[in-house]
Amino acid sequence: MARIGPSRAFQKRDFHRRALSLHFVGWLLVLVAAFAVNRHYTPEVFWMQWVALAAGIVLAVHGAIFARSTLSTMGGGD
Repeated sequence: MARIGPSRAFQKRDFHRRALSLHFVGWLLVLVAAFAVNRHYTPEVFWMQWVALAAGIVLAVHGAIFARSTLSTMGGGD
């Protein structure tokens, strides 16, 4: 029987890829907004790197989840 639609594994990978892309865009928007707020309200103190660090950790965790999920659906049946 021929498959009509994509497999569940493909759908899962595609969902995670889209979510990771959305989180990356959100990460960029948070950094741009933090930079603008930092420069406008407290230009003498540069604190934006802490926001970038926290946002980067969250993005890295999601990247690790994405990688683990993608590898688990790739098969590799030995």
